[in-house]
Amino acid sequence: MTARHTCLALLLVWCPLAAQAFGPAATVNGVEITRTKVQAQVDQMINQRGLNSGGITRPTVYQGLQRQVLERLITQELLWQEAQRRDFIASDAEVDEQLKKVKSDFDTEQAFLFKIKEGGFTAATYREEIRQQLSAQRLVSEGLASTINITDEEILDFYKANIDRMVLTEQVRARHILIAPESDDDAARKAAREKIVAVQEALHKGADFALLAKERSEGPSAAQGGDLGFFGRGQLVPPFEEAAFALQPGEISDIVETRFGFHLIRLEERQAGRTVPVEETAGQIRDYLRQQRLEATVGKLIEDLRAGAEIENALAP
Repeated sequence: MTARHTCLALLLVWCPLAAQAFGPAATVNGVEITRTKVQAQVDQMINQRGLNSGGITRPTVYQGLQRQVLERLITQELLWQEAQRRDFIASDAEVDEQLKKVKSDFDTEQAFLFKIKEGGFTAATYREEIRQQLSAQRLVSEGLASTINITDEEILDFYKANIDRMVLTEQVRARHILIAPESDDDAARKAAREKIVAVQEALHKGADFALLAKERSEGPSAAQGGDLGFFGRGQLVPPFEEAAFALQPGEISDIVETRFGFHLIRLEERQAGRTVPVEETAGQIRDYLRQQRLEATVGKLIEDLRAGAEIENALAP
């Protein structure tokens, strides 16, 4: 074989390999998704997970991340194209407002530009990225969500099918005053107990519990007068919980010791367990069903868009 034929043969082999290595990662209805963009976002994902490219030793893991990023970009491009087709394109004002919010998380313009560069963007391409994302959101929130209607009958059916989830167990609302030992040794615990005893004596003399909690409690709820809000069984440490549920509203416990220190507890309110009527939970059920329906609708739209699109994926296995 002559040198010319050898070079030609090598060129014929190299060209497909070059196209595979340097061509687009995918095309979606003729629109290219570059390998550079995929690679930058893969690297960003790895960094966010506290990893590094060199630390991934299995090629299949790295390729899996590439395909995961590319699938997301393909979906985004399909939704952007559909948003354009249905005229749900975000305005310049909406893009400016979102860009302003993003930049507010950075101390300087340079820090912002450095961060978006990690994702493979320039200032101009990132602005376009925001427009595409906002447009896809409008497609979903205005184009799809507006078509979803949850009937009262559906709400009632869900309520009946999930009646066991509509039960509220007994709950109490309590305040506490906490004195925490400075260490685990006996002397520190003795000093803490003496302090809680002094608090207890002040309460016996008629001191206001909430005011005393603000002044002397060493727990995070001190600023709220020791108010812990409502809680049910199984949410707090057992000794505290047992003491709280044994009280009646207005009663103050004896000194209770837990791993956090020494407590005095005042019960404020008690709510008996009950089954929540459908009228009280209808709004939450409606929101839940609407969200479930919307997710299914978006999934079906993406499935249909993929089925009707011309997609060439160079990273497909």
